[in-house]
Amino acid sequence: MHRKTLVLATLLMAVCLVAGATDGKWINVHVTENESNTNVKVHLPLNLVLSVIGAVNVEGFEAGKVHLHTEDIDIEWLEILSSIKDAVDGEYLVVESDEADVNVTKKADTILVTVNQKIDEKAQVEVVLPAQIINAIHVDEEDRIDIAALLKGFDDLPAGDLIRVTSAEANVRVWVE
Repeated sequence: MHRKTLVLATLLMAVCLVAGATDGKWINVHVTENESNTNVKVHLPLNLVLSVIGAVNVEGFEAGKVHLHTEDIDIEWLEILSSIKDAVDGEYLVVESDEADVNVTKKADTILVTVNQKIDEKAQVEVVLPAQIINAIHVDEEDRIDIAALLKGFDDLPAGDLIRVTSAEANVRVWVE
């Protein structure tokens, strides 16, 4: 586990305790590294995360924005995201290979992406994306996604899992309550 990650998690948890914020949604992240038997549990009120996110500046994450690095291609993000949100329910993508199986479906206004890796780490990934969160995704003219705006959209989400990763190296769960 990176020392910076542990320090940041500890600092955020301390701020949470001092702030005493209990209203609204909470973001939870649980990471277990199997080899080192390390567990990290983060349980933060969304309003606290939103208040400090702009103050975090590390490589690749400045002022709450992450660069997508798609300079070589022209993508109309709003058009694509709107099309996905408004699309009918169905199974959109199925990939079956010796390396991994990938499935993308939309059902009841939820987009579900599953990946079952068959080699290397044999990771199993599940991403549950309520279609309504697409309204909170903002990509600026510099090809950066605004994470703060995305997190603000979490306030409207129902409680439940967003991401689950299970692998030989680590297990990760991200959920909103």
